[in-house]
Amino acid sequence: MDRDAPFSSAARAVDTWLRSEPGLVLRAARELDWWELRAVHELLPTGQAKLVLPPGFPGEPPEVFVSKDRCLVVPHIESNGRVCTGVASQPDDYADPIGAVRRALQALAELLDKSLDPAWREHEFAREARSYWDAYCLQRRQAPDARPVPVMMDADLSGLANVADGALGVFTLGKLGTRNAAAVFATAGAQDPKSLAVRHGRAAGTHVAGHALFIRLPSTFAWTPQTWPTSLLQLGQLVSQVTAGEVQLPAWLAKHKDRKPRPYSVIFVHGEIAYGYLLTPAVVPGLAPAGIFPVGVRRLDADWALARGQGLDILHLRRKARVLLLGAGSLGAPVAEHLVRSGVGDLTAVDHETMESENTGRHTLGHTSVGRYKVLDLQARLLREVPGVSVKAEPMRAAKYVQTHVQPGAFDLVVDCTAESAVRTLLSAQRHGRLAGTPVVMTWVEPFCAAAHVVALGTADVWPISDPADQAVNVAEWPDDPRVRLPMCGAGFHQYGSADIGQAAGFVAQRVLVAADAKLTHCAEVNLTHLGEADGLLAVDVDPGASSGDTSDGP
Repeated sequence: MDRDAPFSSAARAVDTWLRSEPGLVLRAARELDWWELRAVHELLPTGQAKLVLPPGFPGEPPEVFVSKDRCLVVPHIESNGRVCTGVASQPDDYADPIGAVRRALQALAELLDKSLDPAWREHEFAREARSYWDAYCLQRRQAPDARPVPVMMDADLSGLANVADGALGVFTLGKLGTRNAAAVFATAGAQDPKSLAVRHGRAAGTHVAGHALFIRLPSTFAWTPQTWPTSLLQLGQLVSQVTAGEVQLPAWLAKHKDRKPRPYSVIFVHGEIAYGYLLTPAVVPGLAPAGIFPVGVRRLDADWALARGQGLDILHLRRKARVLLLGAGSLGAPVAEHLVRSGVGDLTAVDHETMESENTGRHTLGHTSVGRYKVLDLQARLLREVPGVSVKAEPMRAAKYVQTHVQPGAFDLVVDCTAESAVRTLLSAQRHGRLAGTPVVMTWVEPFCAAAHVVALGTADVWPISDPADQAVNVAEWPDDPRVRLPMCGAGFHQYGSADIGQAAGFVAQRVLVAADAKLTHCAEVNLTHLGEADGLLAVDVDPGASSGDTSDGP
């Protein structure tokens, strides 16, 4: 059986059809996977186009290429000349591969005809400006006068209104005179670019401090190849134009003039997307002749990294939340990660245990953390991987921390992931003491991850000090100690895996976020999941004034 039968038969059919058109095929590959075609159009000076059948054809659509110099001249043409035709494969293409080719060539013809209208061209360039900017940056990096600039710079736009005089940090690798910029960080606020690079593990090489000018463009401004500055003079003109003369680039450069050569950058923000220029202005002694070099900007601020600029009202509320998390084990660690990735801005995690090799199968940490405090390595991981959050770690027992460090009003929410009855009892005992006025969420999983439980207590609710979890909440009846015992004092473990606890952690985090968003009721709610399915809602009636008592099943 010919494993290439769908492709080979389709390619032969396409070749026969193309050659039936006199003068259409200029050249073809022996393998019949591409053809150079005559393409007569005023926007194609070469008069040629290339039809390519990818290996997955007809399951993949055919591709069309034109001269690379059409990129940024005609919309929807990439830097390698590939035309984004928008044509998708269809089930009928297996029976009619010629139909797929017809659609692709027709899409090219329609694109070229539409591009004769300057207004349509500009609209398309503006609609996908970031993609065209990346293509422009690639063109400049490949130009004869290119400088060794990075592909991307990282920028924190926190606090940016319209204009900000920010900071720049460039990390270079290589010997003096041949150094390449390995990483560039820019900040619009008080954040230091170097500390930001260190935090995210990118501070490699020699650091040089510089200056960054941030400017938010008006929403009505057409950010297209036609308006992108290509010289220092044009850049200064654009800065003056969009700031209504408030900022003059030569004056800004002169203000930051230094005895030592410094890097400079101008970063424009249009909507949620940022676009950068790295400068070597002649006003700074010792630098090369004036030049500007476009560079892509990767936003590191929490507004973009955690929410892509959407739902910022909720995000900003969460970023103000001070959450105390007790327990950083197989449940607490992923819950902590879910919370900070969901925008919780200030997290304090408490756990006294160290990571052991046998934890690897179900903990978010891995073997490189063995022998180290879980909570310290969790803190390092979250600070490195999640921008804009504050994470503090306390390697001590939860009960000790609550008794010695917690004061009324210190936290907006307390989350207990220890699954220890003694800790739940302590939290109940401190309900009107150190935890006065603070919502508390208690969570645990039953043996084998048979069910996950979340008890959310409002400021007036008190969990019975008798801790009725096993008697009134747990779904199943378990032996007194269902653990697999180990030959050590009091040691043992429950059998479950990463997928089991991961499912529970997602559920728990979602319910904790409800509490963090201040959507608690005055009745404690206990949500149950069994192997991922929400099987019901159990309401627990709690007497806010009681120090002990029973719980009863609600509807």
